[in-house]
Amino acid sequence: MVRKIILSIILLLVYSCANTQTLGDGSKTLTKKYKNRGKFNSKIFELIDNNFFYKEIDSYLVDKDYVKTRQIGSSNILNFLQFYDDGSIRFLLYKEPNPEITGRRGIIYLKNNNLKIDTQFTNQGGAISKGTYSVKVDGNKLYLFDDNSLVPRSEYICLVFEKSEKIPEDWKKYKTDW
Repeated sequence: MVRKIILSIILLLVYSCANTQTLGDGSKTLTKKYKNRGKFNSKIFELIDNNFFYKEIDSYLVDKDYVKTRQIGSSNILNFLQFYDDGSIRFLLYKEPNPEITGRRGIIYLKNNNLKIDTQFTNQGGAISKGTYSVKVDGNKLYLFDDNSLVPRSEYICLVFEKSEKIPEDWKKYKTDW
């Protein structure tokens, strides 16, 4: 028990010291580069079409075997994923081409032949930290599982995205420096 408390305090200190920058829409993003960028493999784009947005269509909880256990509500917010040629990605609440204006940042990569997305998470207190999704691809659908925690849980969040409209060419001119 003491070990868990000490670990929690250390994690809280590390997360509270994260450097952030404010984007044009007022949201904050981490400034530190993602360490798994070197694990990106362009063969990922044989499974995922990086010329299209992926729109969030569902979210629910799954058990440790990724079986749906319950719905967590439908969101009226339209979330989109945008993939870049270098493995960078953005989670978008609204469509804006410039990553300096909006978008939660991340990278996609392979780890032990499994797809992963590193991105940032915000807790209820507003602290920003890095986190990882496991990714399953099924045709035009992507399943993002928030299953990478130090302590195993009985349920995990699953976000479901589906391939939607083509990304305009002028969106690809922006630098991805995360």
